[in-house]
Amino acid sequence: MPFRRPIYEFDSIDSYHITEGGALKTRLKAEQAGFKKIFESMPGLFLLLLPDFTIFEVSDAYANATMVRREDVIGKHLFDVFPDNPDKATSDGVSNLRASLNHVLQSKTPHSMPIQQYDIRKPDGNFEERFWSPLNTPVFNSENQISFIIHRVEDVTEFVHVQKEKAKNEDLARDLRERHFEMEQEIIGRSKEIQKLNEELERKVEERTASLETLNKDISDYKFALDASSIVAVTDQKGIIQHVNENFCKISKYSVQELLGKDHRIINSGFHPKEFIRELWTTIANGRIWKGELRNRAKDGTIYWVDTTIVPFLDAKGKPYKYLAIRADITQRRLAEETILKMNEELEQKVEERTLELTSTLQHMQAMNELKSRFVSMASHEFRTPLSAILSSVSLIEAYHSDEQVDKRKKHIARIKSSIRNMTEILNDFLSIDRLEQGKMEVYREPFDLPAFCEDIVEEVSGMLKEGQLIEFAHNEFHEVVQDKKILRHILLNLLSNAIKYSQPNSKILLLVRVEEEQVCLKVHDHGIGIPEDEQAFMFEKFFRGRNAVNIQGTGLGLNIVKRYVELLDGSIGFVSNPEQGTTFSVAFPRFGE
Repeated sequence: MPFRRPIYEFDSIDSYHITEGGALKTRLKAEQAGFKKIFESMPGLFLLLLPDFTIFEVSDAYANATMVRREDVIGKHLFDVFPDNPDKATSDGVSNLRASLNHVLQSKTPHSMPIQQYDIRKPDGNFEERFWSPLNTPVFNSENQISFIIHRVEDVTEFVHVQKEKAKNEDLARDLRERHFEMEQEIIGRSKEIQKLNEELERKVEERTASLETLNKDISDYKFALDASSIVAVTDQKGIIQHVNENFCKISKYSVQELLGKDHRIINSGFHPKEFIRELWTTIANGRIWKGELRNRAKDGTIYWVDTTIVPFLDAKGKPYKYLAIRADITQRRLAEETILKMNEELEQKVEERTLELTSTLQHMQAMNELKSRFVSMASHEFRTPLSAILSSVSLIEAYHSDEQVDKRKKHIARIKSSIRNMTEILNDFLSIDRLEQGKMEVYREPFDLPAFCEDIVEEVSGMLKEGQLIEFAHNEFHEVVQDKKILRHILLNLLSNAIKYSQPNSKILLLVRVEEEQVCLKVHDHGIGIPEDEQAFMFEKFFRGRNAVNIQGTGLGLNIVKRYVELLDGSIGFVSNPEQGTTFSVAFPRFGE
């Protein structure tokens, strides 16, 4: 039969007036059946036991969790249905539970048990390992005698398994111990809260039970069990809240007055999509029970999760006229799941970041080793030639004693100077590339006269000019710039020495400087051997030397260093070259560096 009255609308015995006893019993019997249905569909795990530990009633959730059928266990002794696991000699679930139930009978007070291992017998006869957090609560009749014991448990098997698994990981052990302590404190705290609520609700149940005596006793017992363990709300067919219990107010942080007359949008967190809410309403509007987990928002903005069962009350036509929502707080479980997922993501990210860091370091070390290996190979070859020239020139100079041999001595002294310059160039290139690779090159900008600075550079390289070579220098009217003189000196020395090295005697080299409002443009033009067109894309790579320059001494590092120096000035470099006609290098950088 459909329920015609919500569970929290009770009438006193006086409201029935002088109705016939049979009608009263029929009505109460119908409401008992309705409350029985509510008890069975509650989201928590409940057993209703007689004082001799015979099973009087079982919720659907309890039956599902313990893999039994209601009709197979009601009326049977608790420990006949749920014995100890015979395969474990250390099993003590039965003895511990029996001791707790006896304590309730003797003290007439609720008893909260610590987490117990109590394995469950599966339909095939084998036992499955389970861990539980039990609470046993007495229910009294009008004579203050225990008529029932509510046995409520929470299945914490997953929590215990997670605890064992996480204990293997040293990095997570401390967090797990803290979480275990928090959950134990939560269980203890909730047990105390439930005990307090039980005492208050028990007083109210006893007041009503005294007036209705034994006929409405079962109704009071069902109400007590529901209110003591769940978050309850009753709405009309439009979803307007008509009743909430204390647990609802406690978790939502709203008072009863703030909730009555509102709908559940007052606690909507906006987390669930519209399709989810639409499916919920479609289910209950069609008279079916809806079960699921909801994420709500309390008055103070905090988020909480509830395992929810919504039971529609149907009229004579089978249409819902009220809805009863029964909820259980599962916030800690959801937070634990989210935290574990976040810990795993953070660990994976750290491993990935560390792997990338090590890979980058390894690649850098490999590049440096390759650079040093190639430099040693190149230096051993490039040093051998100037050293041999120096040695032979020194030997010959020792043989030239007369005044007539002055020109010969000058010639060999010039060879010695040229060889020393070549070796110095090699060492400078290697030192520069090493500082650049290690990021040790810092930029120190200062104001200076650029044309005067360039004239000093031209004079410095004049000793390197071949016979008949000439450097022409031209600039516009702007003079002052703010840049790093040391870096700019390296750039110009390298470009001008290359122009001298790769040009023939009696050729002209142009250095053009143009200082504009915001930018400086430098050009070095020669009439030398040029760069083969198919090799121009590789000119700024380390150790690259064109095939037409293999017989000209050099390291293959100069242009790579120049490019990186230009980039330190926030500038750019490019070139135009034609084989056997010459090359023009163009450098541009800000006039006033930041």
